[in-house]
Amino acid sequence: MKKKFARLSIIIGLVIFAVIIYTIGLDQIWSNIKKINPFNFLVLVFLRLLYWILRTLSWKVIIDEYEPHHSLFQLFKTRMYGHAVSQLTPTAQVGSEAARVLMTDCSSKKISMASVIVDKTIEFLSAVCFVICGLAILLYNISLSGKLKYSLISGVAVTTLFVFFIFSIQKKGILRWTLDFLSKIKIRPRFLEKNREKLLETDKYISDFYLHHKRAFLNSFLLYGLLMMLWVVETHLNIQYIGARDITFVDSFIITALTNLALIFPFIPASLGIYEVSNVGIFALLGKKSDVGITLVLIRRIIAMIMAGVGLLCIFPVRKSQKKQDQETLS
Repeated sequence: MKKKFARLSIIIGLVIFAVIIYTIGLDQIWSNIKKINPFNFLVLVFLRLLYWILRTLSWKVIIDEYEPHHSLFQLFKTRMYGHAVSQLTPTAQVGSEAARVLMTDCSSKKISMASVIVDKTIEFLSAVCFVICGLAILLYNISLSGKLKYSLISGVAVTTLFVFFIFSIQKKGILRWTLDFLSKIKIRPRFLEKNREKLLETDKYISDFYLHHKRAFLNSFLLYGLLMMLWVVETHLNIQYIGARDITFVDSFIITALTNLALIFPFIPASLGIYEVSNVGIFALLGKKSDVGITLVLIRRIIAMIMAGVGLLCIFPVRKSQKKQDQETLS
């Protein structure tokens, strides 16, 4: 069933992607791409690399509260490998986070799992705040129809409530809550039941972080806020390189913030199709050309694949380090 769902999501994403490209016109999109010279492209790649470094630094702030021996470079390699998994396999973000848990050099996988869960939660919290700001600016600057306005507000509100609900549950024990909820609806996965005690121990690590490491939580949250603003700068430069001079920095903020909603869906590989539709829709709301929106997405996807290549190169040193750790454990 999982394989069928993954294949179906990829097929649907590819169909949506192809329809958008066909509707807008490949010639116009290619004409936009050619406006980006090699130097400008390298600037965008550098900004995306800086984005991943900041993202890793935010995770390091968290994991250092458990075990402070992790180097930024080692965590960066692990994070990039996770990115490669999410981009190149049907597992999407779920596979990315699982890869981080397995490849992180911690004394216990319970600690690495706790750090990844906390890190992902803080990322979602910052993304939600970012989206709320983007929606507020959009509503302030543009008069929307009643149905569209309330649909956007409702979508953001539901997402916000869901993320904050997950955040509040984590303080008490999200894994215990999940196991109990599945038991109530008569679902008892053998793997989860078999590892129940380990999952409950992981819960303690998660709860402990929120209760006793509030400064680290704030620092991680602020780093994600800085990361979001870097993303806005990257988006604005990308749009300017394409030649869309009518798009202001405020427009770029709105575009970056609201398209984050597409990235909240963790089960769609690379948010294929959803990300394209979101960008075209936001550009339409702003009264901007849709070909600029889809070109922006394609450039991002090209750079994302380059970063995935970096992640694949990182797997070899990571595996070597993991093998060495296993040998030391056995000895």
